Amino acid sequence: MIIYFGLALDDSVYPLPDGTQGNVQYLGPHGLLHTLESHLGLIGHANNIDYLRTAQYRQALSAYLEEQPRAFFADSFRADQMATAAELLSRRDELLLAGWDFQADENSPERLACLAAIEEELRTGNPVHLTMGVADRWRAILRMLDRRRHPIREVALVEPREQLPPHLRQLFDRFRDQGVVIRQIGLPDTHAHTDLGHFQHAVNGLTKAKKDTAGDGSLLILRGENEASLAAWIAACFRLNEELRPLCLIGDKSRLLDDYLTLEGLPGMGLPAASLARPTLQVLKLVSVFLWDPIDPYKIMEFVSLAVKPLEDELAHRIAIHMAQTPGLRGEGWYIMINRYFDELDTLAQKDKSIKPAEVRSQYNFWFERQRYDRSAAVPKGEVIEIFAYLQRWAIQVYDDKGANNPSFMVLAEQAKRVVELLQAVPEDRLSHLELERIVRTIYEPAPVQFRETEVGHLPFVLRPSAMVGATDRLLWWNFSQQEAEHFFSRWYDSERSWLEKRAVVPDGPQDENGRLIWQRKWPILQTRDQLILIVPDNTAGRANEPHPLMGPLEAAFKDLSAITYDLESGRGEEAFASIFDLPSYRPLDIRQLGRPKPFLEITGIDLAAQREAETLSSLETLFYYPYQWVLRHQIHLRKSAILSVVPDRTLMGNLAHRFFQRLLNQKQEQWDQAAVHRWIEGESRRLLGQEGAGLLLYGREPERLAFINKVKYAAWSLVNLIQQNGWSVRGTEQELQGKFENIPVRGRADLVLERDGELAVVDLKWRGSSRRERQIRNEEDLQLVLYSRLLTAEDSWAHTAYFVMEDGKMISRNELAFQQITAVSPDTDHREVNERILEKMEATYRWRMEQIKAGKIEIRCEQTAEALDEHYGAELMDLLEMRTGNAYFDDYGTLINLIE
Repeated sequence: MIIYFGLALDDSVYPLPDGTQGNVQYLGPHGLLHTLESHLGLIGHANNIDYLRTAQYRQALSAYLEEQPRAFFADSFRADQMATAAELLSRRDELLLAGWDFQADENSPERLACLAAIEEELRTGNPVHLTMGVADRWRAILRMLDRRRHPIREVALVEPREQLPPHLRQLFDRFRDQGVVIRQIGLPDTHAHTDLGHFQHAVNGLTKAKKDTAGDGSLLILRGENEASLAAWIAACFRLNEELRPLCLIGDKSRLLDDYLTLEGLPGMGLPAASLARPTLQVLKLVSVFLWDPIDPYKIMEFVSLAVKPLEDELAHRIAIHMAQTPGLRGEGWYIMINRYFDELDTLAQKDKSIKPAEVRSQYNFWFERQRYDRSAAVPKGEVIEIFAYLQRWAIQVYDDKGANNPSFMVLAEQAKRVVELLQAVPEDRLSHLELERIVRTIYEPAPVQFRETEVGHLPFVLRPSAMVGATDRLLWWNFSQQEAEHFFSRWYDSERSWLEKRAVVPDGPQDENGRLIWQRKWPILQTRDQLILIVPDNTAGRANEPHPLMGPLEAAFKDLSAITYDLESGRGEEAFASIFDLPSYRPLDIRQLGRPKPFLEITGIDLAAQREAETLSSLETLFYYPYQWVLRHQIHLRKSAILSVVPDRTLMGNLAHRFFQRLLNQKQEQWDQAAVHRWIEGESRRLLGQEGAGLLLYGREPERLAFINKVKYAAWSLVNLIQQNGWSVRGTEQELQGKFENIPVRGRADLVLERDGELAVVDLKWRGSSRRERQIRNEEDLQLVLYSRLLTAEDSWAHTAYFVMEDGKMISRNELAFQQITAVSPDTDHREVNERILEKMEATYRWRMEQIKAGKIEIRCEQTAEALDEHYGAELMDLLEMRTGNAYFDDYGTLINLIE
């Protein structure tokens, strides 16, 4: 058997023979390991079990610390047990591969003596037996080579023997002693007179001369601002030049070039892609959120917003909408939403037998109605295993039963299975939040998935520079930028290395790894005969690229690279490629500037003034000041979709404060004092925040939560005290109001309605904005309060009105007739006369706006059009509400009116 061996040949190989060859194999380290095990009778070991071995080694470290609590790794182990175990296990395996037998003496360095003692305990199986890993399997092969025969007669090495890790050097030395031919794969001849040949001589150290570029097309550089534009151009170039079939080195394992090739109608390479951004893998790290109390609304939102998840899509969508506005579980609104959904589902199931309400209920109950545990405590291990076992079964069912042609589900099932196995391996019966997160993170990893099959006639490609076992005429190096891991320090102290070297144990050091990297990055350049094309994007995934390490030698080899460099965006150097290839045209799209807002939008042929079933107080105010919003939202029905993200803190705190006040004011608080109000707020806060503001209960949010609760306490007592001191009693909260305005039905909802000896007062609760509310009253722009007052009382009387700003605990009104010692904006005015005047202007403005809309003339009012509109109207505005000169506070249609540039 002839073996071609290289450290990168497990991923891809070039060139492969045109026909089948017997007794010839191309193997990397994993392939060679399995081949030797099968011939030496050592098969049967599980693969990809590092997670289990890490858990086993963690138990060994824990047992060792009970005997030696001052061991060198004690502090790290207390901080992160799994990470410490993984690191020490990798060091143990490294020493084993280098040939150490873990025999220590009185002169052994501390860390080596510690690892030797732990190894001795593992070999006795006390407290745990360590499953064989890759290092143990290699040592078993080396021990067995002298006892059993194998069919290998020749080995062709990609990397020189001295560049290989210690155990592979030992292996091939053992082969040579047995008569196996060990040879080095050769390089093609180079010609120093070409640009490519000169570069090859430079990287090989054969010349240090700096010369002008010959421009012979043997070395070309294509630069661009980003990968997407480069990939699109290259794919189009391949389509125009059918004879252009270079070997593609895809060093970053990106599918981008492959995607653009298929868009051009060319055969796909079928590149695998590894990413943690896949929804099927994201769900793995999110499911544990359902175990903890308080719930994390941000992770719940991520879970229900995933494209694929173990929850029915419509139910998940409704939960997402609810959580976006009310980030919590099991509140009043939550159960109203859930019950309404299942009622609708039961109705649909009567018509469509494929709908299974019981299955959906089971999903909902499993995730949302399960017992949750305090984050500061621990969760029973069985509960965690149940969740990940459920996830594994679901992933397999989706892949099998529903025919989902997506291998990501099998990757998810495998990773969920590994979590279960790891949980079963740990000795603890209960797990803390951090321990569980660390266990999941140990398993959670991107797995390469091939989304597209390799198609006939595809371009040849390799994924690593040293995956070439022979020469190529042309090489295209995709993303010629820094993609390599960096190594900065040795894992072993000098004293430890010296002690090991005396025992013929020499693990790789940084100089060995760097030497191997330097050799591997030069290999594809030296294996190219005629033409090397380097693709150099300035940015990848929005981040600036670091230059490839060979870019320095390339610049040092030539006086000026501009003659062989084509910059895609600027067009400089195009002739370097145009003299060789038919080039696709590259034309950057012009940036089209949006227009400026126009004072009016003319619409004909549509009745935009049709009376609606009912107006709200908010919609009327929109009609008065910004009629384009009223038309677009209520007549044309352009409405934004729900934003599936948790509301910002300012909005959340306003919503929560309203809920606190609504519940508080529904209590009988006539005899309450300040202490009683504060006790009630304290008692209510945990339940209300859990149901509607769980984000404030999360770890690290205590300062914001305490500040918010203190503001609510202050505001609540301020309002209760004002109500008591001024002789008012609560008539209702969130009271529905209905009536007529200009003979059209109008409805609204008053936050707080008070009564006193035949008088009524309506209070609008606002979270913040004291200055704005004072300005509205002063400018007679408190339109909603005026309408509240009119709808609440008979036509010959007016209810008192006020704003209460909760953040400041401040009552703001026009005068002090209803409340003493408050902020009275116009204390000497008669609120009834002002209300009559405002109502008359509102009615006039309504009639004026509706006439405009009936004529198809829709006003676009914003800061840019205000002056033109005022000049257009002139004296026409005198009897109307004073129009605003700025943009609307909240505008969903800014892009449509060209307001957003």
